[in-house]
Amino acid sequence: MINPSRSLADLAAKLNRLLDSVENQTSVFRECLTNFATDSNLRADRIAERLDKQATDGNLRLDRIADELGRLGQQLERLYESGENRSRDANARLDRLIGSVERQIGQDLISLIDLGNKRAHEINLRFDGLSAAMNAQARAGRVLLERLTGSNSETEKGNVAAATAPARKQTNGGREPLATNDLAFHQRALNRLSPWKGEVPSGFLVDFLGILTDANFRAQYGIDPSKTGGAYLETKIPPLDGANGEWWFETVDWLAAAQDARDYFVMVTLGACYGAQAVGAYRALQLINPMPCKLVAVEPEAENFEWLKRHLRDNGIDPSEHWLIPMAISDSNSPVLFPIGAAGSGANNSFATNDPGERRGFIDRVIAAGKAPEVLSDIVLNNSIGGKTNALLGQNSPGQMKIVSAITIKDVLDPFTVVDFLEADIQQSEILVFPPFLDLLRAKVRRIHIGTHGAHNHQTLGAMFKDAGWDIVFDYGPDAKHRTPLGTFETCDGILTVRNPDL
Repeated sequence: MINPSRSLADLAAKLNRLLDSVENQTSVFRECLTNFATDSNLRADRIAERLDKQATDGNLRLDRIADELGRLGQQLERLYESGENRSRDANARLDRLIGSVERQIGQDLISLIDLGNKRAHEINLRFDGLSAAMNAQARAGRVLLERLTGSNSETEKGNVAAATAPARKQTNGGREPLATNDLAFHQRALNRLSPWKGEVPSGFLVDFLGILTDANFRAQYGIDPSKTGGAYLETKIPPLDGANGEWWFETVDWLAAAQDARDYFVMVTLGACYGAQAVGAYRALQLINPMPCKLVAVEPEAENFEWLKRHLRDNGIDPSEHWLIPMAISDSNSPVLFPIGAAGSGANNSFATNDPGERRGFIDRVIAAGKAPEVLSDIVLNNSIGGKTNALLGQNSPGQMKIVSAITIKDVLDPFTVVDFLEADIQQSEILVFPPFLDLLRAKVRRIHIGTHGAHNHQTLGAMFKDAGWDIVFDYGPDAKHRTPLGTFETCDGILTVRNPDL
């Protein structure tokens, strides 16, 4: 049987033990809380110290930043002052640059105007050529139309004859030859022309036909390209006087050859130099009897050959549309010794250098001087016999004797049925070049102008053409003073112009 009193006592004992345990645990818990609070305070103190230290460091950094900003402000002030100074310097430089640019633009504008005038001149010449081609095509069309009709009436025959006849009368108004040296007739023909006028591009010369010539081509004769052109000019019809005797006759021959041309004009220049004769004949044709044409220029000197192409382009002529032959003219196709140098002078004489006796003498001199190996090496490697020569006596015009390919008059004339004008200035070689082909010339060439060199050459060629039945148009010997009703002039080269009565 359960004793209630004992049970209560046991229960009380258990409660006491529980209370003791709770008190012990509470004491432990309090101790833990106290330790934790102490640790937390220590940690908080350490955090506070760190924060204080970081704040101090931050303030120091802010102080340094403020100091740096102060220095930066001072630098900015100095930079601003420097910028103002530089701006003033820049403005001054800009003002100087603007002044320089304005001056340069002015110069460039003048150059541009010169170039525009030159291009306009070229365009006008090209339009002349186009007009000539259209006129020729129209004439050919009329002839073809009349032939297709097959009519035999006298009226239609007359129309066909008119279409196939030259557009203009021959130089003397018919087929009867003029008297030799009838200068008044040709001066009257010149006087009917209107001399050219207009703006001349800087660095260029211009004649009364409007032909532009680069002044650099004439610099060796005292012309300063920097003081040439760049102004408005009104030209005049040239008189025959001491200043331009040979040129007057060349100009007259251009005009006469152009007047006689029919349907298609062919002009050949031997020893073309920079192409003055080719361009002159072309310009005369476009002015008085425009039609399609072919220019043939034979010129072996390399720099002259480049000038020839420039001169054509300067006057609105496309070099690729014509035949430019970089060879010497001779009586055969054997290569010749030719002096290369002195461009523009026309002094490249290969007549003496190809004389058999002269060649033999040269060999003897080379052997005697012990230079045979050197000369042989030059011949094999460079097509040259070596050494420098003065191609133009009395002037500094260095040249070199080269071996050059040669072409004959037959080679030049073979492609054509008719050649309207053949001009030659070949420094004595005319006496070799023309005689072998006299029959061919008579069959194909209407007019020939030869600059003769030496009285013997002039007289021999004049007699040869006269005996062959050619009309002698002009006959004035070289190296002489000639008094005429139009004026007195002197010749260096002789003037021999002949006309074919059969063409």
